[in-house]
Amino acid sequence: MPYRLDSDIISRILSENNIVDVIEEFLPLKKSGANYSTTCPFHKEKTPSFIVSPDKQMFHCFGCGESGDSISFLTKYKNYTFVEAVEYLAKKAGIMLEEVKKYAGQENRQLSDKLYKINRDAALFYYNNLKHSSEVIKYLRSRKIDINVIKKFGIGYAIDKWDNLLKYLTGKGYLEEDILKTGLIIKKQKQNGYYDRFRNRVMFPIIDVKGRIIGFGGRVMDDSLPKYLNSPESIIFNKGSNLYGLNLVRESVKNKSFILVEGYMDVIKMHTYGYDTTVAALGTSLTDNQIKLMKRYSKSFYIALDSDIAGQKAALKALNMFKKNNLDAKVVIIPNAKDPDEYLNKFGKINFDKLIENSLDYYDFLEFNYQEIYENSNKVEYINKFFDNIVNVTSEIEKELIFEKLSRKVGVSKESIIKEYNKKNTKQGTFVKSARPAYVKPQVSKITTSHEEELIKLILINNDFALFLKEIVNEDTFKDLDYYNIFKEIYEYRINDMSIDKDSLNNILKNKMDVEILLQYDDVDYDNLEALFKDCIKRLKIKYYEKKKSILSESLTQSENSANSKDIMNEIFSLAKKIKSTKEEVN
Repeated sequence: MPYRLDSDIISRILSENNIVDVIEEFLPLKKSGANYSTTCPFHKEKTPSFIVSPDKQMFHCFGCGESGDSISFLTKYKNYTFVEAVEYLAKKAGIMLEEVKKYAGQENRQLSDKLYKINRDAALFYYNNLKHSSEVIKYLRSRKIDINVIKKFGIGYAIDKWDNLLKYLTGKGYLEEDILKTGLIIKKQKQNGYYDRFRNRVMFPIIDVKGRIIGFGGRVMDDSLPKYLNSPESIIFNKGSNLYGLNLVRESVKNKSFILVEGYMDVIKMHTYGYDTTVAALGTSLTDNQIKLMKRYSKSFYIALDSDIAGQKAALKALNMFKKNNLDAKVVIIPNAKDPDEYLNKFGKINFDKLIENSLDYYDFLEFNYQEIYENSNKVEYINKFFDNIVNVTSEIEKELIFEKLSRKVGVSKESIIKEYNKKNTKQGTFVKSARPAYVKPQVSKITTSHEEELIKLILINNDFALFLKEIVNEDTFKDLDYYNIFKEIYEYRINDMSIDKDSLNNILKNKMDVEILLQYDDVDYDNLEALFKDCIKRLKIKYYEKKKSILSESLTQSENSANSKDIMNEIFSLAKKIKSTKEEVN
């Protein structure tokens, strides 16, 4: 529900909730000087690096860099939305939130609440029907679904009668016009009255992340069609914005990967075998909204759709959608079975674990998907199939790597492949390297192994950079770098306009890096040298800040002086802000 959440109310909620008390509800905290510590819940570690500061009312992990206040902790740890976190803390502090009341919104909310209740009662009705339907229970057992799984998913049964549910719901006082809005009944065309949408079907309640039943899926127990029947969309049910099983996955998926499957039975079977992060799209192709919903809870994904042609097409489409959203996903190839449900029945968990272990990343799946074309010696069509897909790749570096692999595969130079790709995609604006949009953040090809080395190369190209470097070389940014003396020696050469040949450079570098590579300048973007130089400087600053923060973190654990600990924490938080702001400048 909408609330009036201004800065004053947020500040009050935060001030009346001690962050130590909030976090201690979920994690065991140990007193450490003026602060509290524990192992970080956001990454794996053995030594506690997660610090909670009651003075600052902040948490910070020195291992993974996560930090924030009570609200951000709840959004990260409990996967709450911002509003959900505020609601939780407000309730905890006994603060009443002011609702933003609009008549239309209020009316819709009342109707939504009514539809949720109707669906809940319908789910209970279907579930109770199952208890008295021995044939249906027998069918479920044949599919290796036991009573515990039935309870977990709320599986039920719609009796083969035209108005069985309708009579039950109207008997509980619900109006036909309201039941109709849930999609549970259908209006007769040629006469007055209504009839049940679901008849003689195993019923799967669809539950949202808040535990509300928003719709149903129904499956036949024979070969009749349609095999699956879903609730129509309503004011409480949007197929493209929900996922089957997400209500059960929300907590378990932390630090794990989502497994995306095709249908209800796949989800249920996967959970039965311990794959408790499995979800399914609701009878539709995967949508951007569903990806964004999953992204709230995890950044890692496996796609395990049906093994038929339609399923593999859907897997490719899903894989490209993850790429469009700048997310990585892998595809699980399922041999000798039509879907995960059948595979697990035939071969068991150990073998399915191996399928996940051997799942294919983006390039490998494209290669697998178009192998037949390659084997037919049609290299042009094979390359074009890659072109059709990698337009969805947002990372230029990843595109480069794909081009390299593709070049080795087909025996065509990477330069030729890039040229052809640019020619084909100029109109769509998805070209790389030689053709540029109106503005692209300046980059140099990564031919060196570190920012220090990149900076050395830029100094060798342009004397002005050496002069600029002299102005900042004594600042803290560079004091801890291994390459400090190298910078100084190159500076002496460059400000005196002395040429640096291979021998002199080799003497300066003393085998720290490849001289031959540093003296190759044909891959440099000369139009953006200044921007590249500044970018290197910023990245080196980040490196220095992070090293300094690490040193301070170690000293914090050894400090027994509470006043000193407070000063160290202040400096650490200050460095964390500098790291964040500098990274934002770079990105």
